[in-house]
Amino acid sequence: AGGDAAAVVIPLPAPRRLDADPRAALAVIARRRSERRYSARPLPAQALADVLHALSAPPAQLSTALRIDVLTPGVHGLEAAAWRHAGGGRLRRRVAHGPALRARARAAALDQDVIGEAAAVFVLSLDRAALAADPHGPARGYRHGFLEAGLAGERLYLAAGALGLAACGVGAFHDDEAAALVGIDPAREWVVHFAALGVRA
Repeated sequence: AGGDAAAVVIPLPAPRRLDADPRAALAVIARRRSERRYSARPLPAQALADVLHALSAPPAQLSTALRIDVLTPGVHGLEAAAWRHAGGGRLRRRVAHGPALRARARAAALDQDVIGEAAAVFVLSLDRAALAADPHGPARGYRHGFLEAGLAGERLYLAAGALGLAACGVGAFHDDEAAALVGIDPAREWVVHFAALGVRA
């Protein structure tokens, strides 16, 4: 693994709008589920761009502390690495893992198959300084940060459902291993959630 994050910044395909008529949207909401089994087929980069845009595009509602990284062990055209969402449809490589990524991700997530088999894994973290700088104080900032992460997670489920993909949130992981997986300093950022994404089995 390497920490040459600044060396590689890649653009994703332009995201497609996932808006639908209200009846179709209600159907997606009604059928959303956590799905823990995935096909071995790679995830198209277009689908990753669509989901990433859906979960990150709305302006922060409660907290600006949320940071989004994505692991790409099975995304077509992307190397197996940890990437930071850099805004503007771009990803910045943080850690190049290569073929070991699936095993490392699974180990960080308490050996859960859902993480080891996913084509992409979103890793949500909170910037500690941003939490402390919340205008309502650090205690409220803590709550706001978790609520913001929850909003992003729900948008991920809805985007995956609209695209016919499978998603599953995971809250069990080793803190230090999760931080190392995405190349963050635990003293500055705090991993709070994993979310798996893939093609339905």
